[in-house]
Amino acid sequence: MSAKEMFEKLGYEERKHENYIRYVGKFFISDWYNILFDLERKTIYPNITSDSPFTPAEPLEINIDLLQAINKQVEELGWLDEK
Repeated sequence: MSAKEMFEKLGYEERKHENYIRYVGKFFISDWYNILFDLERKTIYPNITSDSPFTPAEPLEINIDLLQAINKQVEELGWLDEK
């Protein structure tokens, strides 16, 4: 199973851009769960954002299923092969 399929199974949608891949899920009325893979810096930014301008972004709790999807994406990007 690909990383995209793993994220989709968890309720996330892939949004590709030139410099990053972002998986987005909306699990509550105003909360967006984001996992951003910065392709230039080779870093991952998981967070929760809100539709409300008064609610700051906060860290995203990562369970084992989400961690496996993240690890699969990192593997597919070849980041584990580089040292």
